Amino acid sequence: MDGVKQRSLRLLMVVQLAQRFRGGIVSPILALFIRGQGLTLSQIGLLGTAGMLGWLIFEPLAGVVADRIRKKYMVIFAFIGSTFIYFAYPLAQGFWHFALLAFGMSSVMSAYAVSVKALTVELLPKSDRGKAYGRFVSAISLGGIVSPIVGGYVSEAFGQTLPFYISAGVGLIGLAAVVLMRYDDRGGMKSVESKEAAEGESLFKGSLLGIFLIRALFTFNMVFRQHTLPIFLNENPRYEMSEGQIGFYFGMVQLSSALSQAFIGDLNDRMGSRGLIASSLLMSGLSYGAILGVSGVPALLAIGALQGVFFAASDVSMMVYLMDIIPPRRTGMVMGLYSEAENVGGMLAAPSLGWIYDSSGPGYSMLSVAGVLVLDSLLSVFFIKENKESDQGITDATSGPGKSGKEEPG
Repeated sequence: MDGVKQRSLRLLMVVQLAQRFRGGIVSPILALFIRGQGLTLSQIGLLGTAGMLGWLIFEPLAGVVADRIRKKYMVIFAFIGSTFIYFAYPLAQGFWHFALLAFGMSSVMSAYAVSVKALTVELLPKSDRGKAYGRFVSAISLGGIVSPIVGGYVSEAFGQTLPFYISAGVGLIGLAAVVLMRYDDRGGMKSVESKEAAEGESLFKGSLLGIFLIRALFTFNMVFRQHTLPIFLNENPRYEMSEGQIGFYFGMVQLSSALSQAFIGDLNDRMGSRGLIASSLLMSGLSYGAILGVSGVPALLAIGALQGVFFAASDVSMMVYLMDIIPPRRTGMVMGLYSEAENVGGMLAAPSLGWIYDSSGPGYSMLSVAGVLVLDSLLSVFFIKENKESDQGITDATSGPGKSGKEEPG
């Protein structure tokens, strides 16, 4: 890997650390802050839908644009836009204000999500990709370990608005890091030859459609953790956790996730991704059932530590599998479609889980997520096929004259 790529990869790590940290600060208190404005769980679910709508509309567009212009500029735009939105959150009042902010945040962050994932594929080394990716995301996850604890403590000590301002300020660090990147990521679509028109069809081949489906269902887990789980832990009489305790729980999950990601990436290189995806999804679903069967914060923290490992195994293995089968010179578009699969899953998950929580109770909402994850595990056995053939294609497409090897963690 040349010096420009190595330095850009390090700066990309700083970019993602900053973004992970700023998101982690508000993660334990965002749902509680909105709940404190008098909104029901069904309304909070609809806010999740508003957020997913922004992703749904703009991530595919960002994927197309990312193959045509410098992804660096898209990340800069995302950091500036999201900083203003973080400042606006404490001023919001009522459902429609929060809906507009949720839509605005996901819209501007679409440019970030697609561009950063594509850059990761482009900047990571091609040999032992799973191991390299696992270590990369393990380092990035450090930003999500301390930040929920910080957010929970600051919220308890100084109120629920200060974490939003801290998150806005941290964004300036990520902005500075991306400005310093010198890697030229242009040209993905400039040199498209006629034979690559046929490669567009390969975006819809069975292996890609399979991972898109698995990812869409996995999003039920992510939506539940963001919008519902903090409220469940705060309101359930078995736990009645404070903001600080909820932040510590999320920090515990992030810690176990970070510590396991490098090892999980190495396992992908050694034994393939399908078994890891299927088993980790199954265990994630069962872990939610375990939360309903225990009581007390210590038991919950133990389950959270295991969940971090299972979630990391699913997330890392899906991305490593996708990098193995991604068509050459299509990193932006494929990552846009991969993200679009998340959006479709989120659009289904957010309102349905909120409605189940309000109409049937918190336990049924959690059981619903568990059931979806178990189903996802079964589907992955049938739809995920090991395929290493695309590695060579990516190598050939990115190592020719005028091209820098492209690799990046998602």
